[in-house]
Amino acid sequence: MRARIFLFSTLGLLACDSSSSSDESAAGAGGDGSGAAAPTSGPGGPGGTTTGAGPSTGSGEGGTIDPGKVPMFIAQGSAGRTTVSCDDGHTWVGDHSWDVDADPLMCGMAQSARCYENDCSYMIGDQCTTMQCCNDSPDVAKGVIWGGGKFVATWGWGQPGAVRTSTNGLDWTTTHGNDSFGGLAYGAGRFVAASRFPFFSEDGTSWTAGETADFTNSDGSDMWSVRRFAYSDYDGGRFIAVASGNTNRDMLVSSDGGVTWWRPTVLPDECAYEVSSYGGIVSGNGITVIVDMDGNACRTTDGGDTWSVVPTGLTQVLSHGVWTGSEFWFWGDDSTRISSPDGVTWTETPMTTPRRLGPVARSPEGT
Repeated sequence: MRARIFLFSTLGLLACDSSSSSDESAAGAGGDGSGAAAPTSGPGGPGGTTTGAGPSTGSGEGGTIDPGKVPMFIAQGSAGRTTVSCDDGHTWVGDHSWDVDADPLMCGMAQSARCYENDCSYMIGDQCTTMQCCNDSPDVAKGVIWGGGKFVATWGWGQPGAVRTSTNGLDWTTTHGNDSFGGLAYGAGRFVAASRFPFFSEDGTSWTAGETADFTNSDGSDMWSVRRFAYSDYDGGRFIAVASGNTNRDMLVSSDGGVTWWRPTVLPDECAYEVSSYGGIVSGNGITVIVDMDGNACRTTDGGDTWSVVPTGLTQVLSHGVWTGSEFWFWGDDSTRISSPDGVTWTETPMTTPRRLGPVARSPEGT
């Protein structure tokens, strides 16, 4: 058996029929859910309808699950890899990746991708190009969200990838190609794909360009890379994007579904300064919290206009976060979970994990 190395970057939740079993394989390409619950035709039978929402790029919690359905967790990784679990993460099935499936964005060629170790063939524009696997390439996983009866996922970083949709988390169709985004979010009936040149969609199929999101460095130059992106259910909805360059970061908010973007009036220097690779944006109970890699919690209660910063007590946070319905949860690199009901007061809880936690998703039952 060929060994394949992948980096799982996002983890999410949908629903599958209760007759599904962990030893049944799924056909087709899969996707990841970055914190959403959804109807799906999972392995073993058709799914029903569930509801829920969560932040993109890798964390979240689902909504209610219809009778006869059980939660399905989906993990998304580089090289276009996806896999699903219908038994609370104990076993995983439907393991697909672009290299094995000979995806068109990998030149339609079956390959053996070992991220950051060997070279892969990618379709860049109309040319088949060889470059290091998973490194600023079209197959880098940048998140997925559930909404409007389907999943929408995006791949591609450094080089253009694709936005794809799925109604079951297994079979995917490209709806927006030759582009790349820093994340996806869904709220108020709309999908938004975040970048300096954002797009929005009512159905995940037809996409419309929003106005330029003018992320700016301190010297006035353009900033390009969106690092974290999420939806906040505040006063009709807010889409919140954090971008960073080599030394600076910027934040923009949209209150009209990704059409236009505005900058907060109060944004402390320490707010979301280190979210390039770790940390995340989580919303709950009218509060939005951003915890960064350095363990700083940045909080807003007015939809992103004004922010304040408090320490969480940790000096390193390498996970994404979830809202449990009553608390915000994040995990540090020292086997500690931090929790807060309001983003101000944080409690540390020691815990034991077999490895460092990164993307996290939560089922409605609390798994």
